[in-house]
Amino acid sequence: MAGQIEEYLFNKLELAIEETKSTEHCQSIYSPEALAFAYKLDKRLKEISKKLEGGEGSGKGEGSSTTAAAATTQDAADVSLTGNLDTYRWSSRTVDPSKVHGFEDKERFLERLLLRKESKNGFKAFAIVGMTGVGKTTLCQLIFNNKKVKDHFLPRIWVCLSKQPEDDEDNSKETVKRMLMCLGVDDEIIQEAGKDQNLGLQKLMFALRLQLMGKKYLIVLDDVRKPDDVRNWDECFGDLASESTEDDKCYGQLAYGLPKRHGGTVIITTRSEEIAKKMVGEENLHRLPILKDDEICWKIFKDSVEKDGKKFPENLMPLKDMIVDKCAGLPLAAKMMGEILHQKLPKRPNTQTNPAESQNQQQSQQQSTV
Repeated sequence: MAGQIEEYLFNKLELAIEETKSTEHCQSIYSPEALAFAYKLDKRLKEISKKLEGGEGSGKGEGSSTTAAAATTQDAADVSLTGNLDTYRWSSRTVDPSKVHGFEDKERFLERLLLRKESKNGFKAFAIVGMTGVGKTTLCQLIFNNKKVKDHFLPRIWVCLSKQPEDDEDNSKETVKRMLMCLGVDDEIIQEAGKDQNLGLQKLMFALRLQLMGKKYLIVLDDVRKPDDVRNWDECFGDLASESTEDDKCYGQLAYGLPKRHGGTVIITTRSEEIAKKMVGEENLHRLPILKDDEICWKIFKDSVEKDGKKFPENLMPLKDMIVDKCAGLPLAAKMMGEILHQKLPKRPNTQTNPAESQNQQQSQQQSTV
């Protein structure tokens, strides 16, 4: 059994690393093995994980309908935008903390950072930067659902930017539209404001500013990337901490749509240090390194295998070092390897028997012995 699993598992992983792609520059905090694995894994991994619950780390994707509600209470404010998975690969704001390993210290650090009162102009913006699969989204999910953070911020919104909009939609407009939808603004109002060819972006920014004015908001922009068609992207997404001026140009900048002075905070996750520095500044950039503890990778792998009540095959233990080495310190790699094995394992037989059926079986047995 172990030999078959080993062959199947690593054949699948070899498929995942057949293709290479260029990505943004990464710092030397990553090992050559991790860099090679992440770069080569990126494209084929999406194909293998089609039927899985996407997102980074232990995060899960959401359903196929777009959901938004008025942010009038704490629960109503905690609205996460979902979408058609054929159109966008959404990450979710939710996570099962019991299935997340190795982020305890990082979560405590971010908690202190978020709740600290000192900030420039009553506003904070910082970035979590790292390679594909290192756990940026998972870390944000943990802090987004942290009790102290939930009690401190209202509203909290999660906006996934993994995929560019289809058709000819302006990327900057689409980002603001998603934010407004998460805040519960009616879709008809959003579309009406954004349809103006010349002033649409400014109108959307003004609507966003009105929604957030005077509020201690928390916004997560997950998986920020520069679109192929940059158009006004650089101008729109520059320095989020800058304050509005009398210059008309500022009305089309995201910084204008984010009111200052009331404790608002924005967290972005991205693979690109260039994007992070442009949006939040080098001093607010937090690099997420690969996992150094092999046992953490093993726990993530086992959790993915054992979900839905499946039993972890003990005869796989001799392969532990090989599997952990293949993960290269990347939580996503450990999770995906576990998912592959999980699909390969047979379902556990249902040992629970209906009481009525059990009684009938006993009666039948008694009658047969008479």
